[in-house]
Amino acid sequence: MSRYDFSLGGPEDDAQLRERMAADWIEGDSAISLRREPSYIRACRLQGDPAQIIVGRDMVSGRIVATGNRCITKTYLDGEVRRAAFLSDLRIHREHRSGMLLSRVYRFLRLLHDADPLPCYTLVYDDNETALGNLVGGRAGLPHYLERGRLFTRALHLSRRKPALAAECIELRRARKEELPAIVEFLNRRNRQFRWAPVLDAADFAAGGRCDTLNAEVFFIAIRDGRICATMAAWDQFPLRQAHIERYPKPMALLRHVHNLVAPLLRRPRLPAAGGALPYVYLSFIAVEQDDHALCTALLRHAYNALCQGRWLYAFAALHDDDPLLPVFSDYPAISSAARLFEVDFSREPDRALASSLQRARIEFALS
Repeated sequence: MSRYDFSLGGPEDDAQLRERMAADWIEGDSAISLRREPSYIRACRLQGDPAQIIVGRDMVSGRIVATGNRCITKTYLDGEVRRAAFLSDLRIHREHRSGMLLSRVYRFLRLLHDADPLPCYTLVYDDNETALGNLVGGRAGLPHYLERGRLFTRALHLSRRKPALAAECIELRRARKEELPAIVEFLNRRNRQFRWAPVLDAADFAAGGRCDTLNAEVFFIAIRDGRICATMAAWDQFPLRQAHIERYPKPMALLRHVHNLVAPLLRRPRLPAAGGALPYVYLSFIAVEQDDHALCTALLRHAYNALCQGRWLYAFAALHDDDPLLPVFSDYPAISSAARLFEVDFSREPDRALASSLQRARIEFALS
């Protein structure tokens, strides 16, 4: 009889799932834990609904020692609206890590996939060498992970305001509540040309929707001839999920004390002690007509200056390696990281590894 039992998790598992997220750190020069407080299950709704939460339980202790999520969402694939599965939050307790337990997680994932076969995708951070080593390469019993580019994340340091930039014949401002349908229509029109971009609906922003902690008023928009031509939202997801800095890089640990001495004078937030939550906001739903650099530059400056007056230290922006707007975000002091986008092929057909859509990918980082 196996020591481990696998099933789909429910509300009764929420506390242990939150403990698992807090205990499993992303290690590198620094260490970060990605938490889901006050409800793991509610936070999963960001990634898709329904969220199929796999739990592997140690039958001796009764504790959850392995987890993985398969969240069902709607994306654009080759210009069509498709149901897809986003795979995320694979976690295995340090004391139970083994190839056998990883295979059990994927055996359960395969059962879910066989019952509802969908295109699957996932993100793996570049510095997560353990995950890259275990998952990539077609190990026996695991699906094929087909790399489809990288997502570059820049944590822009919100400090002093910069000179405002104007764009010719463009109005830059915050959106109004009644403009939400127009924002959704604009984003869907832009997203249709990308692979894995989210399909949005105004209902997503209503109570109980995946974006119900985001309202129209936190969108920064550009208006040309009475129409929206660019968007960028400042989405604070702290009510659902948080990033805790468990260990600073050595240089940053020293600078933290200096920063915190002057922060009150500059009316800026302090850096938390090790174990504390980082104050950050997502720059999400970045879309610009014709990938206009000048327009994106002006809108980003407008948003940046507004956020410098807020309670956040960082604004996270994530763009793909082939996104022509990526250089626009390089003009600000930032901490950079990257994740690899994989299509996950449960069929393990050799031809799939060679096949790749000509469409550019666009993952909405705030929904990952």
